[in-house]
Amino acid sequence: MKNKFIILLVLCSMTTVAQDCDKEKLKTLPGNWLPQPADEVLTGSPRPAAADAAGAKNVFNQIGKLFQQHYKPVGADVYNYLTHNITPGSSVYGNWYIYTISNFMFYCSNGKKARNSEGVSSAVHVNPNGLLNTKFSEILVYNESGEVSSEVTNTCGFNSLSSKECKEKKLPDLSNGYHSFESGNDYYVWITYEGKLPYRYVNRKEFLEKQVAISEAKLKELNIFYSSKGWKEQFEMFPQYKEKMLEDKKKHLVGYENPLQAYRQDMKKDAAWLNEIAVVKYVSIREPTTNAHQYSRYDFTTVDDPYMVVPIMPNPDYYNKKLPKWAPQLIVINVSRIDGVTPQNVRKVVEENTDFFKGLLVNNE
Repeated sequence: MKNKFIILLVLCSMTTVAQDCDKEKLKTLPGNWLPQPADEVLTGSPRPAAADAAGAKNVFNQIGKLFQQHYKPVGADVYNYLTHNITPGSSVYGNWYIYTISNFMFYCSNGKKARNSEGVSSAVHVNPNGLLNTKFSEILVYNESGEVSSEVTNTCGFNSLSSKECKEKKLPDLSNGYHSFESGNDYYVWITYEGKLPYRYVNRKEFLEKQVAISEAKLKELNIFYSSKGWKEQFEMFPQYKEKMLEDKKKHLVGYENPLQAYRQDMKKDAAWLNEIAVVKYVSIREPTTNAHQYSRYDFTTVDDPYMVVPIMPNPDYYNKKLPKWAPQLIVINVSRIDGVTPQNVRKVVEENTDFFKGLLVNNE
């Protein structure tokens, strides 16, 4: 009888534990603002000057006040923190610092409410060295070692905007200092000076000149390789592969010679055509009769093409060089994982307070 009572007690306890946690109710459970941790300086980033750190802290406090007034944590506990991320050699005329809001969402563990150990973070980036998903810096043909950079050959030779940033098949309109779009699970907002671009577009002439430089540099590298002692030795050591090696050599060289000729031919077009904004995609050029692949190159297209990219370059004229390093001149907000309830609420605060974020720039201009 005693054993039956113990078994019944255990079963009742297990039932109670299993009913203690309701996953749906956790999504509407009020959360708390946790104590703010100390400011961070990103590893490898220099510490800001005292005056710049104080200025960044002032902006941080304004942003923090906004969120604490308008964002009531639901389904999570939350805290915010400031990170200094100063990028040496950046063309941005201000220090990059980040206001981060981290949500520690609740979940059920063995029938009990628990809080995850890592936050789902959204952030307000002040003076970043790009738009987070694309940089402003120019991609050089040659890297520090004097070799053709793999970055430049694996892209169009420029940082660029994609169809995600160019929503509704249009170039971003920053006439009112605001642009938003979705990319994957993230939601992005750009806050800029009204009517000014923090980057500039590349025209067709500039784009073609870069493609010529890339093609010429790769051909130079290939010719050096095929003239090297090592390749000649391999060629002589394996006579059974001579035909294959010569065929591979021809393909490698033609892969850059043909597009180089095409780019040079395009550069002979009239000035009006060459001065248009470059919108490009990578295409396969085929023989008209047989449709056989001849070579690949970047060609020009339109913004409504889903495979297009829009090359961009730094725009130093955007920045007011007289302002202190902490003064906000560009703000990029990213709200992570917008599929969840909590990040959606963060997004709502951002969307309903765009004038506040625009004011951070206007008040310091």
